Amino acid sequence: MTDPTAYGGSWYAATMTAAPERGRLTVETDVDVCVVGGGLAGLTAAREIARRGWSLTPQEALDVLGQPSTALVDLREPHERETQGVIPGSLHMPYDELEENIRGGGLLHELAVATGKRIVFYCAFGERSAMAVEAAQEAGLTSARHIQGGIDAWTKAGGPIVG
Repeated sequence: MTDPTAYGGSWYAATMTAAPERGRLTVETDVDVCVVGGGLAGLTAAREIARRGWSLTPQEALDVLGQPSTALVDLREPHERETQGVIPGSLHMPYDELEENIRGGGLLHELAVATGKRIVFYCAFGERSAMAVEAAQEAGLTSARHIQGGIDAWTKAGGPIVG
């Protein structure tokens, strides 16, 4: 079993499987449930970010893919990138490194200031990226946005993936 706390979450184990012939559940097999970091805070941030106009739909993000005025930033962990692939041309900046990179002197801050690029964050489902765009806005990166629904919504919209 993978330790979900390695992903910023916590886990609970249940021991149930369906027994359709009896119409009830029986205790037979371990089922792991992972509550990943972000959770309610990420969902709340995503709603607020959308309300403020700081998000892009997957289609809007597809429209800016490859434009020199935009830098896509993948906030996911390396293992997520390996299993789910990446958006072509995106930079990798794990979420836990974000704070040091959006303040003055940080890599993303300097990239945005020096080049005028709009920073567009994405993650797996749009929760971490919503919190990231909120933090970036507070740090003065007023052009920062995020992809609603993350790479999951991106792939469902037909966005290209490499890796």
